Amino acid sequence: MQLPWAIGGGLTVVATAVGFSAASGLLSQKSPVLVVAEPLAAGQTITSDALRTIPVAAEAGVGTIDASMASKVVGRTVAVPLTPGSLLNVTDIGKSTFPPAGQAELAVALRAGAYPLDLAAGDRVQVVVAGDSQLPTPTTNTAAVAPAPVPTYAVVTKVGRSDGQGGTVADLLMDQTSIQKVASAGPSGVSLAVLPPSAGN
Repeated sequence: MQLPWAIGGGLTVVATAVGFSAASGLLSQKSPVLVVAEPLAAGQTITSDALRTIPVAAEAGVGTIDASMASKVVGRTVAVPLTPGSLLNVTDIGKSTFPPAGQAELAVALRAGAYPLDLAAGDRVQVVVAGDSQLPTPTTNTAAVAPAPVPTYAVVTKVGRSDGQGGTVADLLMDQTSIQKVASAGPSGVSLAVLPPSAGN
């Protein structure tokens, strides 16, 4: 799965993609196209092991790349992070355009129980920072009510291996304001909840 929520609109069709356009038009019948076989980070070089082929019937404008173009794809770099199972698109190849303007990645240490065990790159998550859900401290002024905390959303771009005690490190893509908020929470103050496709913003 690619990251359409986080990076949609942040991509531009790079010049190097033009060379693939002739082979990636309308596929009215099922034809073999290139698929990502292993995680690829933005700017990483594509190897033959990182690709596989599957037959698909793609609509016009999808931008898939025909399997016959594999030799021209290998050795190029990817512009955005790609996850296994993603159909390789012509806009995925070229100079890195990641992270999008106004956003950045942050490596977050997660303790055991603070994240789903099946957390994976491409997941959209709500980042829960310790203290966000606490009730406001009672005051003598009953009219003063603390505003509800603004939810923090992010996209997982990488999940590290377990540290042997159930903890891990995940790279999260989020806006600059959220970066400061999450970074200040410390290694034990952050937990993640995976969102369904239609949730969040």
